Amino acid sequence: MTISNEALEMAARVEAFVRGRIFPYEQDFRRDHHGAPTDELVMEMRELARNAGVLTPHIRPNGSHFNQRETAAILIKSGLTPLGMLACNTQAPDEGNMYLIGHVGNPDLKARFLKPLVEGRARSAFFMTEPAELQGAGADPSMMITTCHRDGNHWVVNGKKCFITGADGAKVGIVMAKSEEPDTKGGACLFLIDLPDPAITITNVPNTIDSSMPGGHADISIDNLRIPADQMLGDAGEGFKYAQIRLSPARLSHCMRWLGGCIRAQEIATDYANRRMAFGKQLIDHEGVGFMLAENMIDLKQIELMIDWCAGVLDTGSLGTVESSMTKVAVSEALMRVADKCVQVMGGTGVADQTIVETMFREVRAFRIYDGPTEVHKWSLAKKIGRDWKHANA
Repeated sequence: MTISNEALEMAARVEAFVRGRIFPYEQDFRRDHHGAPTDELVMEMRELARNAGVLTPHIRPNGSHFNQRETAAILIKSGLTPLGMLACNTQAPDEGNMYLIGHVGNPDLKARFLKPLVEGRARSAFFMTEPAELQGAGADPSMMITTCHRDGNHWVVNGKKCFITGADGAKVGIVMAKSEEPDTKGGACLFLIDLPDPAITITNVPNTIDSSMPGGHADISIDNLRIPADQMLGDAGEGFKYAQIRLSPARLSHCMRWLGGCIRAQEIATDYANRRMAFGKQLIDHEGVGFMLAENMIDLKQIELMIDWCAGVLDTGSLGTVESSMTKVAVSEALMRVADKCVQVMGGTGVADQTIVETMFREVRAFRIYDGPTEVHKWSLAKKIGRDWKHANA
């Protein structure tokens, strides 16, 4: 499937906007306690994006999505700075939540919960991950301990969640809970809710290595949350299936955005290496430095090709769980190499907050864990190898 001129033109507009209007905001000090941009800053940038016609650029005005290859062209450009994805409304978790609601939600739910997200006037949170000390759901959603049961025309949810990105300040929530109803056979349910809600308490917002996502990654307590039955997303007991509709494209979207950020880090490190003198010549002319940038060039191209391949698979209508796992592992590990070399090339400047190179190192390090750690994806792929071998040799 080819990339349309419409998508290429949008990608070019996003790049021009991010480079021209958003790069200067990188030195804006409106940040929260863990370094993330404040909602005031985000909304100010979004107003600029709205006026420039690049707000939520991956969704057309009629509500239809660009295909995954086209989305890649756009999201890579929005990710040239972590602020770009916030300004253009292509950031996690909102981009993935918009995708899920758009594919599973009925017209009423879309009008109530999706519209303000697409318009960039609200943030959202996806309540899935649970505390490790409770043996709750993490990379393995089947371990979910948050429960829900029917009570008249409502469902009641109880449990604890952790690392819920963007929960602090979110207006829309998607809550996942394991059903206690016999007819759902222990399946999960997804619910759309308005936030804040008195039954949902933020107990802690830890400082984490990354700092690009407003609201941080909160710990949550849910106590007798009553949700009208008509706010269920899809059918009861099918939540795990719907989560896969979200998770595979969301993994790929992370790859797209952080590729953009590492392209920018490479640009900064390249500029530094060509300007900085040491031992009588430019840094770029020292093989130890030049070779690192050359290796980055190779990794960045391989990442681009991997993203394009996975996007092509998803565009066929496949869930692409295997392909997205492979891509998530390959891309996150390669981006870590790129970010690390950019820091190394720039020396002391690379570990200072004077540029986004230091930011990208921290962000990509976190990316190797969320949406499934590298080791979990490898384990899942190894299981598939074993199943395929047994099937072929049965």
